[in-house]
Amino acid sequence: MGYPSPPEDMPARLERMEKDGNARMLVADSGGETIGLATVHIRHMINHAAPLAQLTLLVVDETRRSRGVGRLLVEAAERWAHERGCHRMVVTTALRRTDAHAFYERLGFQHTGRRYAKDFD
Repeated sequence: MGYPSPPEDMPARLERMEKDGNARMLVADSGGETIGLATVHIRHMINHAAPLAQLTLLVVDETRRSRGVGRLLVEAAERWAHERGCHRMVVTTALRRTDAHAFYERLGFQHTGRRYAKDFD
C-alpha cells in the first residue's frame, strides 16, 4: 500500500502498536480484503493543556480511492482521539503529495507550518 516494509518486520511493529495505549490502528476492509489503514497516536505536550492527536499513517488501496474510505478512517481516528481528551489532530504529508494536501483540506485540516526531518546514522 505504498509503504514498503519487509514482511518479517511487521509482527513486531504490530505488537508494539497493540501494546501502546496511546496508539490505535484502524483498518478498512471490504469482503475480508484490507483496503485501507490508519494509525493515530496521542501525545501529551507541555505547550498544550489537552493531549494532541497525530494521524501518523493513512493509506488507501489505489483502486479504492475517492470512494470515502480515507474519510471514514480519518473520522474514526478523530472520534477515538476526541474520546481520549484530544482537542486537535495534526497530520504531515510530503511536499510532493498535493493530492493528500487537497484531501486533508477538504476534511477541515489547515496548513499551519512546515515539518523538518533528520535521519540518524
